[in-house]
Amino acid sequence: MLVFYIAANLKKGFVIEYASVLLLIAGFVIYVLYMPVLNLITQKNDLTLKSTNTILLFAFLTAILPNSLTDIGILVANLFLILGIRSVLTLGSGKHIKATILDASLCIGIASLAYFWSIAFISILFLGILYFEPKNYRNWVIPIIGLMIVYILTNCFTLVFYDSFFEINNYMNAVSFSFENYLTKDSIFSSGVLIICVVFFFSMYITKFKRKPAKTKPVVNLILMQLLVGLIIVIIAPEKNTSEMIFIAGPLAIIGTTYLELDYNELVKEINIWVFLLIPFIALLF
Repeated sequence: MLVFYIAANLKKGFVIEYASVLLLIAGFVIYVLYMPVLNLITQKNDLTLKSTNTILLFAFLTAILPNSLTDIGILVANLFLILGIRSVLTLGSGKHIKATILDASLCIGIASLAYFWSIAFISILFLGILYFEPKNYRNWVIPIIGLMIVYILTNCFTLVFYDSFFEINNYMNAVSFSFENYLTKDSIFSSGVLIICVVFFFSMYITKFKRKPAKTKPVVNLILMQLLVGLIIVIIAPEKNTSEMIFIAGPLAIIGTTYLELDYNELVKEINIWVFLLIPFIALLF
């Protein structure tokens, strides 16, 4: 992980300055924090077997997206989204429902400050409410309250430090359906590998989906929804440089773990793992 993170930053060009070093360290800490949270999500919800395969796949998927590892905004947004999704999935426990909904909405709201289209993941929170606690009308209002809290606190921050209100126009991003950037030398390999992974892992996951216990299927549906929302963000992102693809890395790592857990020859497993380890190094050549 450290090797890929440093390599991505060196490839982009790194100037040794105090602020740059702090951002580099902060970015790596955020990147590392993804791993235990993802592992917690998979283990608590019985989505995978007890292994580090999800972490391995996530490291692989993010390593082939060097632009995401050099964008502190994307890293922050994705961290809060993962935390928010974790809260959504815990709704299934039936404990502290309102606090959990508020926590998830706050995380998604904060993520949207770092990357606007992260706000689309609020749909997963509403879907979680629909699955686990739809009858209490207050639950449907809490996400809006959470987003309003983030907006109010952001206004307080900008008033204190910039002596101005938070401008919603500067916050919102446009929509773009231009995919020319994905066809450039720097992006075509990463986007191509990720598309192949999405198609392959998703098809394998759907095959195994029927075997999942009924109690875990709502959680599985939420993970699939997370992948879908991530793909939509990739499609509409205004500046497509593959960094936005990190939003599908988390759910795709969980889905892809299903493939690694299939019963097949040990040699095949070893080959798969080596492929996952070597492809990121190939990505650095582009």
